[in-house]
Amino acid sequence: MAQNLSAPKKDAKSADKKIAKIDAHGHARKKPFWSIIAPKLLLPASILLVAGGLFLAAYNTLQIITPDASYTLSTGLKVASGLLGLLLAAAGVLGFFSKKGKTLMWLGALSVVYALVILTATAKMGTVALVSGIVAVVISLFYVIAVDGKHDAGLFRFLREMIGEVKKLTWLSGKELFSYTSAVVVFVLAMALLIGLLDLAFSSGFGALSSIKIG
Repeated sequence: MAQNLSAPKKDAKSADKKIAKIDAHGHARKKPFWSIIAPKLLLPASILLVAGGLFLAAYNTLQIITPDASYTLSTGLKVASGLLGLLLAAAGVLGFFSKKGKTLMWLGALSVVYALVILTATAKMGTVALVSGIVAVVISLFYVIAVDGKHDAGLFRFLREMIGEVKKLTWLSGKELFSYTSAVVVFVLAMALLIGLLDLAFSSGFGALSSIKIG
């Protein structure tokens, strides 16, 4: 008779999950607030990204066709801002359907970088350009955070691991820090003095040699 080996494995996995949910004191672990709310952020972030991107693309296209005197961007910057709007809208649309967290994270990061470049280039070119750049940066960052919370793309996991490693460091005491800093300062001053003396000696020696007249 064939034995069913899958049932014990499933029971073992479920037992491991139950143990993982219990802390050292025997109490059930509560889910962190971030892990509960983060998966719900991607939908509003995607909606904001689509709305902001379409507005940015449409507004800059309109300014190219019928320019407004108060919107002092050059044609090249208007085209760049319109392309940024299309990128934001495309990333937002993919946020509704795509289940590939890394792809969405790359699109979000590209949107943030592009928005920062546009903001830097247009910061002194009117209120509309400044506000548009700031809004594009903010909603792009919000989108990146939402993607990481939904798909666990690795951003916050990296930050958590980094903070955990920093907590493991053994920091110097005040006395040790003062003694090590003093030793470094004394060494740097001594080397500076030595280099200065050598420079003075060589410059004097070469000066004396250059003043010798032959014949």
